[in-house]
Amino acid sequence: MKHRAGQHHAPKARHTLFALLRPDALRDDDNREFLDMLHRSQRTIFQICLHFTDRSPDAIRDLYQEIACNLWEAWPRFRGDSNTDTWVRRIALNVAVTEVRNHVKQPRFVPLEDWMYDTIADQETSAPPDYYHLLSLLEPDERALLYLRLDRLSIRDIADTLHRTEAAVKQDLYRLRKKIDTLKQQQDE
Repeated sequence: MKHRAGQHHAPKARHTLFALLRPDALRDDDNREFLDMLHRSQRTIFQICLHFTDRSPDAIRDLYQEIACNLWEAWPRFRGDSNTDTWVRRIALNVAVTEVRNHVKQPRFVPLEDWMYDTIADQETSAPPDYYHLLSLLEPDERALLYLRLDRLSIRDIADTLHRTEAAVKQDLYRLRKKIDTLKQQQDE
């Protein structure tokens, strides 16, 4: 799973991500490792997409594809110094926050799989009715923090993912709770 220190991989263009879908691409161990990692992380990536989009299939596909491309580009530099899940979350959240800030819309296509529809249904039924409206009122960084906390990550894991101190994460969570309470009160009035 870990790349050897000092091992150098030639930079790969985004379009080569699709070359992984060819059966002969699985002969390369790095390609196989990347696909295995992507498969293990797909639910996490998809949940991040749900938090940072309007949950339309096109928006989800766009963000999922952008995250997958960024993971592919960063894969040669992953040395295994951190947990793979932390690394994936960090990249996925950075991409999602950047996409929301820039409102970049480029046509891309990734078909939704059956498990993705189940995740959407689970998210819709488990979330309070006003959850997605409140989520849309939060800043991208606040959405990332909320996602990580709702995903039951510890303060330490959130701090590692966001490259922050534990004290800063605790303070941000406190401020986020206050902001959500204020937004709920405004909504109830």
